[in-house]
Amino acid sequence: MKKLKIATILIIFISFGWFAYTNLYPAQNLRRYSVYYAHNMEHKKGTHPEMAMALENIKVIRTPASRGLRYDYDGLAKVYNDRNKNNGMVPSICATYVYGVEYLYSNSKDKSYIFNSDFSLKAIYNSNTAKMEYGKSDIDEEELYKEVYNNFGFLVEANINRKPLINMQKEFNKKYYKRFN
Repeated sequence: MKKLKIATILIIFISFGWFAYTNLYPAQNLRRYSVYYAHNMEHKKGTHPEMAMALENIKVIRTPASRGLRYDYDGLAKVYNDRNKNNGMVPSICATYVYGVEYLYSNSKDKSYIFNSDFSLKAIYNSNTAKMEYGKSDIDEEELYKEVYNNFGFLVEANINRKPLINMQKEFNKKYYKRFN
């Protein structure tokens, strides 16, 4: 009987500690609910903070499990969408940290799109010529964003209405306002 009481008390303390860590710890809170905070933050036109935060914090946000979706957490956290395969090429997207935070979207064998930290288009890599193209005049950026959201918008949708127990919107805005404005 005494061992049962001790075990029960120990389980209660461990549960409370886990709850406090996951919901009250500020850095964990900001990362876990970053898509919600990004959605409720003012940002300039042409930036997409929800997608940027979803990709940057993919290891801690809610990631829907569905047939045709694959998550590769070995190295970069990369997401593949087998459901939208086009000519044998599976669309993929990931966050890279070579030159600060950037995002890489691939949808075909010959072109990959590189986005800035605010998820605005930076460059296009053409694997046929092995060159970066910084001139974006021939591409319809809005159509590209629609394609990205068509393939990977489920990451944003799964987290956009996920409200935190303790709202830290002010702290999130202090940290990310300049990046998205």
